[in-house]
Amino acid sequence: MYISRNTMKQKKLLEQDKRLFRTADLAVLWQITNKNTLLTTIKRYRQNRILYRVAQGVYSTIPLTRLNPFELGCAVAGPLAYISLESVLSQEGIINQQPNKITLIGKKNQEFEAGGHTFLCRYVNPTYLVNRDGIEDNGRQAVATTKRAVRDMLYLKPQYHFDRPIPKGWL
Repeated sequence: MYISRNTMKQKKLLEQDKRLFRTADLAVLWQITNKNTLLTTIKRYRQNRILYRVAQGVYSTIPLTRLNPFELGCAVAGPLAYISLESVLSQEGIINQQPNKITLIGKKNQEFEAGGHTFLCRYVNPTYLVNRDGIEDNGRQAVATTKRAVRDMLYLKPQYHFDRPIPKGWL
C-alpha cells in the first residue's frame, strides 16, 4: 500500500503533543531544508485546514478559537514569554481592575491580536527573562506565580500601587 509523503507529513504533524508550531519547527519535523518547499507545504496545509495561521511564522493544528488564550499569547510572544503582570495580579485579587489585554513578559515590547484576544507583551532584560524561578510552565503555556507577577510589576514600575497589601517576604 502506497502512502504519500503528504500523508506521512500530515500524520507526523498531528501525532505531536504540541498544537502550535513555528515555521522552523515544521521544517525540522518534516525534514524540509528548501524554504520554498516548506512555505508551499504550509500554504497547502492552510488551504486544507490542517494548519491555521496564528501570526507570522506561527501555526496551529486546531482552530484558534479552541486554543487557550494564554497558550496562544505565549506562542506568539516567543519561547521565553510568560503570562504575568495585570493578568495574574487581577486573577489573584492583588489588583481590582480587570485588564482589557492579556499581559505577558517577553523579549520585546509588542501589542498583538490573535484568536480574538488582544495581548500586551512587555520587555525585560534577557538576564531577568531567563530566570524561570516563580514561573509555572506546563509545556504549552508559562504563567508567573503571584509572587513573581508582583516582582515583575515592581521591576517594570517601581512605584506601582497594589490594591491589596503585599506580604513583606515577597519584596
